Amino acid sequence: MEPEKRAATEYWLARSNVTQGIVAVDPGARWGGYHARSRRALQRWTIERMRRHRARYRLGVDLGCGNGDWTELFAQLCDELHASDVSPTFVEQTRQRIAHHPASHITLRDVRDAPVPEGADFVYFGAVLMYLEDREVVDVLKRVRARVASNAHVIIRDWCTYNAGRRTVYPERGSTHRSAHDLRRLGEQVGLRCVEQRSSFSIYGELAAGRISGLAWPLRGILRVVTLPWTRASHTLRFYA
Repeated sequence: MEPEKRAATEYWLARSNVTQGIVAVDPGARWGGYHARSRRALQRWTIERMRRHRARYRLGVDLGCGNGDWTELFAQLCDELHASDVSPTFVEQTRQRIAHHPASHITLRDVRDAPVPEGADFVYFGAVLMYLEDREVVDVLKRVRARVASNAHVIIRDWCTYNAGRRTVYPERGSTHRSAHDLRRLGEQVGLRCVEQRSSFSIYGELAAGRISGLAWPLRGILRVVTLPWTRASHTLRFYA
């Protein structure tokens, strides 16, 4: 096993065995309550975007499912759902969360070789591509692109550089924080069509505005100024195949 891949696998195996909840799946979580709320906000926004694209999905895939908190939400919109993670602890937690789902398949696999069923119309990458080198990201996305249905909805959430932040590698975690633009480029390189690219703070501003559309841009602008010192942030990119 390559050093970077081994470091990432060992990091998550250790983390999943000694931590629980939001802290277990979010290495950047310092304030549990805040990060739990912000995670729920991103989930709400993502589910809303999924519903805009399609009321219901026939076959969904969650790559890097963690403890299954996102998977549980996807299960409500997908007739059949496949999820995978590198941690046995997370796999078992996910199985328990969606045990009620009639057609769920949870496997212990690395994202590099996790199964993508033919004809999937929804694929989600949950902060997992940062543990892959650029060439590996291309290989994974190329495999996904080749197997999904036409116009499939592919969503990538990853921790990317923000503001003046530069591409950063953390050898102890085996992770690389690239820019959201680079991530978009890798997706478009394999034939995916990017329809939306948003930082988490931009999403929070939109959600805070609610149905008052005129407030969205001012709130997003305020959050942009407040977070100027940040060099990394969660980003969500939506693609159509």
